[in-house]
Amino acid sequence: MVVFTCNHCGESLQKPRVEKHYSFQCRRPKSLTCVDCFKDFKNEEYAVHTKCITEEERYAAKGSIPGGIVKKGEVKQESWTDMIKSIVDTETSMKPSLRNLFKTISNYTNVPRKKVKFINFLKSSTGGRVNFDDIEAAWGLIEKHKNEQSKNNQQENGTKHKLNGDCGEAPVNKKIKTGEEVEDNKTSEDDVFSFKGTILRILSVKGSISCKKLQKKVLNAYVKETGCEHTEKTVKKYNKKLKKLPNVVINDDVVSLVTNEQ
Repeated sequence: MVVFTCNHCGESLQKPRVEKHYSFQCRRPKSLTCVDCFKDFKNEEYAVHTKCITEEERYAAKGSIPGGIVKKGEVKQESWTDMIKSIVDTETSMKPSLRNLFKTISNYTNVPRKKVKFINFLKSSTGGRVNFDDIEAAWGLIEKHKNEQSKNNQQENGTKHKLNGDCGEAPVNKKIKTGEEVEDNKTSEDDVFSFKGTILRILSVKGSISCKKLQKKVLNAYVKETGCEHTEKTVKKYNKKLKKLPNVVINDDVVSLVTNEQ
């Protein structure tokens, strides 16, 4: 789901929360920045920003991801959407209101795969005009088909395993981690979020930005990517990375990116 930062108060907002935020909290003109691509949106411009770049695309070297890359999340969502569409054809005894609800759901490509989010999504997308019992019944049918699909997949995998017999690879013995391996794991954990890449990406779009706003944008991106709240240690790490960047200048509480042409 696309997530924005309010440029007035710095709060992170999932797309469905934007309207409520500006109606009850920030009663000012809408001014948002996408935490993934760092594009700014004024007023209602954010409404058309329905999909953004992935973490893989964001940190990959230029040209390393081909246009036809198959993304795991998209494949799962497409499979989920196809399953929902198939219910309309296979469940012939549905009452009219439930069938109409499924036809409505089938028009969306971003239907959530968790029950609570699914219910909230339908309430929001239909303007609250749908019967709650129909929503519950719809989820029940989806769960039924999902479980049947999982069962069929397990049976197929079991058959393949039997056919393969003893030809599969022998299990690899676990190795005791050396000090060097532990250090490597620690490094990889630190590299989950790229402070340097995020700072440079924001500055490449903005050119110059206040220290306070830059820190908010980077920390919001950190929270979204890692799923963890930032701590004092995170802020210290951010400041350390910022000061080490050679092409970045801090002057009068404003951070600027200095290009080779300047």
